[in-house]
Amino acid sequence: MKRVRRHIALTLIVFTTSLVLLNGQAKGSFEVERAEAFSSGSDDMAPVILKDGILFCSNRKTNPFLTKKNLEGIRLYELYFAPFNEEGVPGRPARFAPNLGKNANVGPASVTSDGNTLYFTRNYSEGGRPGRKEPNRLGIFTAKRSGSQWTDIQPFEYNDPDYNLSFPYVTVDGKYLFFCSDKPGGLGKYDIYVCENLDGKWSEPSNLGPAVNSPYAEIHPFLHNSGRLYFSSDRPGGMGGLDIWFSNLAFGSWTTPVVLNEPLNSTADDFAFYAAQGGLNGYFASNRHNFNDDIYSFASTIIRWSACDTLQTNSYCYEFIEENALKQDTVKTGFRWEWNFGDGSKAAGITAEHCFEGPGVYDVSLDIVNLITGGIEKRQASYQLEIEDIVQPVITCPDTITVGETLVLNAAATHLPDMKIEKYYWNFGDETIATGLEVTKVYTIPGRYNVQLIVSSVPDPGGVIREVCVCKDIEVAPNGN
Repeated sequence: MKRVRRHIALTLIVFTTSLVLLNGQAKGSFEVERAEAFSSGSDDMAPVILKDGILFCSNRKTNPFLTKKNLEGIRLYELYFAPFNEEGVPGRPARFAPNLGKNANVGPASVTSDGNTLYFTRNYSEGGRPGRKEPNRLGIFTAKRSGSQWTDIQPFEYNDPDYNLSFPYVTVDGKYLFFCSDKPGGLGKYDIYVCENLDGKWSEPSNLGPAVNSPYAEIHPFLHNSGRLYFSSDRPGGMGGLDIWFSNLAFGSWTTPVVLNEPLNSTADDFAFYAAQGGLNGYFASNRHNFNDDIYSFASTIIRWSACDTLQTNSYCYEFIEENALKQDTVKTGFRWEWNFGDGSKAAGITAEHCFEGPGVYDVSLDIVNLITGGIEKRQASYQLEIEDIVQPVITCPDTITVGETLVLNAAATHLPDMKIEKYYWNFGDETIATGLEVTKVYTIPGRYNVQLIVSSVPDPGGVIREVCVCKDIEVAPNGN
């Protein structure tokens, strides 16, 4: 950034330095409620957020006279779709693509981001059991959209009737397909696997390994664009039954899974977590009410701005140039230029660099020394330089810490002269928060976090509250232990 003061023949060039960024952590908070609009007295689960509505599984009665059941008389699951209204609220659901399976369980499912390919779970046999003593296991199938219909149903190339493949989730970029299986060689009852899309063909399934999988069951994988892999598991350490957990892919490895807090988890079964990409709202399933599987909506109560100004760094360094002197040869002219920066510091030369200690008003002047006579012509140019801090909230903290290290974040350098501040609110980028002029944070998972500092004012006479936000990134490295 350059500041030119031509009326005194001085050019001031401000040196800019790299900005500092920050992040932290605190307990998340969510509001949860049963999705009454498309719930039923039957089992509803595995919600998927699409552009125009919610796709989910249900074994509800299709009509008063006919219910879809298998040979044992157990109701079969089908896919249903609840379209959004103009306000984005899902409405009355209807059966989705009934042709996907005649007498078989259908779902859970996942849809590619372009909406044209459906990945879904289904029994291998559509007529009940394939044989008298053989179980009708689950496999993954695909279907293609053709207008309003779903056609060209094909089995996933890694299906095997000797074990189950289910719970498919294809990532938004279409690069990865997560699913679950009890195939031999796994770590537990059900493990999560992933395939990579290589030139249009899925790679061999890869087990996510002991960092994610356990001797118990891991099901319903969902990868959020924040990098978190959410899944459900009945492993110890939860609140009871199935619980929702998450793991991050950091530095090429999956982190130790963390169980979500209440009210998302409960002593009942809580599973099939699915959040809106880019947000902390969505749906999950639970049997916490009357032992039926129901779909619940959730929304984060943690304040986080969708867009925050990046923290800027104040610079007090300038380069001073006497433009007219640049055209002259100082040896031939016999003159020397001496700068007085108004803070007790001086420098010689046609150009000079100087860093002030901080904001203030400085009387900068230029003297000319006659090298032949020794005479000094005082204040041949002068300028009153006013330096001000950038008007912004300010986050003061290190750029890099390690896992388990206490991070101290301070907002005392905030410069908002026209704002009477009432509250400093911190969002640490991991669904945790804190309030106060100075706060501390300990990260338990390595990675890059984006911290927001939101400053709010005292209400004005009309009750209006002003808010300003800045953000900063911080790297959390493994502690090496």
